[in-house]
Amino acid sequence: MKNPVKYRKYYAAELSFASPVAVSGGEDYESDADLIRNRDGEIFIPGTSLAGALRNYISRKKDCEKLFGYSEGEKGRMSAVSLSDLYFDQEEIQVSLRDRVELTDDRTVKNKFDQEIIETGAKGILYLEYVVRKEQEGLDCEALIASLFQGMQDGEIRFGSDKNRGYGRVRIAKVYEKGFGPEDVDAWIGFQRADRELSKYEEHSYEEWKQAHSCASAGKYVKISVPLKQKGGISIRKYSTKPDRADYEHMTCNGQPVIPGSSWNGAIRGDAKNILMEAGVKRPEKMIGAWFGNLDTEDRCQSSIVVGESILRDSVSLPMTRNKINRFDASTVDGALYSEISCMNGKTELELMVRKDAAGEYKAILGLLFLVIRDIQNGYVAVGGQVAVGRGIFAADEDRSMTCSEEITEQECLEALYASVKGGRTE
Repeated sequence: MKNPVKYRKYYAAELSFASPVAVSGGEDYESDADLIRNRDGEIFIPGTSLAGALRNYISRKKDCEKLFGYSEGEKGRMSAVSLSDLYFDQEEIQVSLRDRVELTDDRTVKNKFDQEIIETGAKGILYLEYVVRKEQEGLDCEALIASLFQGMQDGEIRFGSDKNRGYGRVRIAKVYEKGFGPEDVDAWIGFQRADRELSKYEEHSYEEWKQAHSCASAGKYVKISVPLKQKGGISIRKYSTKPDRADYEHMTCNGQPVIPGSSWNGAIRGDAKNILMEAGVKRPEKMIGAWFGNLDTEDRCQSSIVVGESILRDSVSLPMTRNKINRFDASTVDGALYSEISCMNGKTELELMVRKDAAGEYKAILGLLFLVIRDIQNGYVAVGGQVAVGRGIFAADEDRSMTCSEEITEQECLEALYASVKGGRTE
């Protein structure tokens, strides 16, 4: 054998999902975007999707090739790692439907669809095998694997779709590991026959394992947390067809009212564009597309901004009954009485992350976000639906302070934004 296996290391990471998960299988029986299932109906995340997220996190090409291999013509190297499909604890998993809307720049509805998601709190095991072959003996990849685990723990690596809108956030509770050399063939065969029984691994809490492996945070994102309190109500609708319930309720996850990252993103993106227009940028949509992501043109790019899902705490549910109004003459429409439940006077946190390698402009992006945050705190930006009747307004929560993961001043970010804006004025 030209390239024999010299060592095998097995990892099992016990994951708990700290936000909803969506992995579409392309079917549309239950929604416009059903979760992927095997033929027994079990929901899972394909290993290819997991590998793609991990691979994308490694910024240096040579590190990525060292761990995941490469192929260039007749040259190449086998991947040192393999990942299995991630199956959830099927007994505890909670699946729900979310109504989604796609908005135009002027906040009118462009498209409506629903999506099947796994609610926050789902658990599963990520299995990873690390194989060292003769040609790779000098390539120590375990430090890279440790950095990937820490990236998951920090929320910088997420799984599934809509990762930049708050989905797919994980926490690692425990890490299990087991290694085999050429002299351990019999033990390895017994381990394989055990079919991934966790009792056959060495068990560690993540914090314990992290210390042993020197898992320093890669810090590829700047993280901002903005404490906010409601001024009135908010309405992000969840539709009901049950006769004993209101026609519309505020969206919940595991029974808690939430503001999805997509709702925050729409409001933030719209205000950011207005700020750039007022600053004299000739093509604000170009800057917005480059920073917030763009799927509609040839200049496709991923968003540099991650907007988290927010939980509304200490809110009060307020049932309301309303009439539909004829837009032409402002009269009520016969038979169009409807009821809804809105959430009032709660508190929350807006969680934002900005990728540092965002074309070298992450400080400018932060500067723009600081201006948007100020608008939100002053009540100039509304989130969710029914904004024309005063819903979705927030103010700064004076009892809590805004936090940033890096020692970076608002002033230097605004200066970076000003430099970008100057360029946008002359384009």
